[in-house]
Amino acid sequence: MKLFYFLVLLSSLLINLADAHSVPSSWTKTKQTARDKVYFDHSVTKYCSCPYEPKGTSGGVVDTESCGYEGSGAKYKNAINVLDWEHVVPASLTPARQMDCWVNGNRSQCERTSQDAKNIIFDLHNLVPAVGQANRIRSDSRYGIIQGEERKLGSCDFEWTKELVEPSDAIRGDLARVWLYMNYKHNVVVSENEFLMFLKWSRIDPPSEWEFIRNTRIKEIQGNSNVFVDMFID
Repeated sequence: MKLFYFLVLLSSLLINLADAHSVPSSWTKTKQTARDKVYFDHSVTKYCSCPYEPKGTSGGVVDTESCGYEGSGAKYKNAINVLDWEHVVPASLTPARQMDCWVNGNRSQCERTSQDAKNIIFDLHNLVPAVGQANRIRSDSRYGIIQGEERKLGSCDFEWTKELVEPSDAIRGDLARVWLYMNYKHNVVVSENEFLMFLKWSRIDPPSEWEFIRNTRIKEIQGNSNVFVDMFID
């Protein structure tokens, strides 16, 4: 079964990986584009399904009360109602981190001076809205399975340890398809066990109607789609 799924995936890759790639020109414009041109009618955070209202150039205010989010017992309390735009694959885990502009400078320098780094960091397929507190708790942790079901953020199914974050069953496929895309498109390192886990998550949790819409909008803006979403199109 795994071999069959892998072969189907490979055949889908061959169809759609030569598209042009044109990301926004700055981190602020990337967040603004995500909010106003991709998520404009789907203002809901990824991990916790909390609605938000846009505020300022690219930010927003999250309504945590309506989604049962409760973060008073965790750190970063000042970001409970802040909208963050989160990299599903943290920028520090991408090849941009190994580029001279980051090694000898920092991420901001890469965002200003390196088009190769911009293509990775500003890739809209890798960006989702998140409760600021949850995003900052996660930091640059990888995804995985954590024993037990401890809920530290109220109704939000978001568990974490020092090394891992476990997202809810309902969004694991979405996140897995981003990791698979970033692995192929930008050579993000994924272990064999992670790769198999992401394939499993993608199979068990196929794309929703919204994920297809999101994928189409990003392709219209950026010039390329996520083929790990495309492969589910009938």
